[in-house]
Amino acid sequence: MIYAIIALAVLGVFVIVLAIICAFVMQASHGLAQERNGAQHDLEVVRANIKTLTAEKDTLKDENADLSEALEATRVLYNKVLRERNELVARATALQEAMEARPTQPKRAVRKNSTTGEGHNEA
Repeated sequence: MIYAIIALAVLGVFVIVLAIICAFVMQASHGLAQERNGAQHDLEVVRANIKTLTAEKDTLKDENADLSEALEATRVLYNKVLRERNELVARATALQEAMEARPTQPKRAVRKNSTTGEGHNEA
């Protein structure tokens, strides 16, 4: 009977050890489940961010295309204005040279008529 009591005591200790091991395993499993849930949440956030960034990328591509078209139009307009400016400068230079090359006529002197004759009588 002593052997039966010893066997029951050993069996009880074995059950307690198994219970302790099960408790540790359950805690570890719970921790892993929380990590998995956190990872799932993070994955959902990342996927949502990817969708948002993809939409922003498409918007930026469209804006970039619009700005490129506007830049090209501005470049064409600038070249036109620059060409017109150069033509005006050339015309102004030609007019200036023509003005400088034109002979100048001397101013006509106006004679003063002396009616008193003072200047002629003294001599």
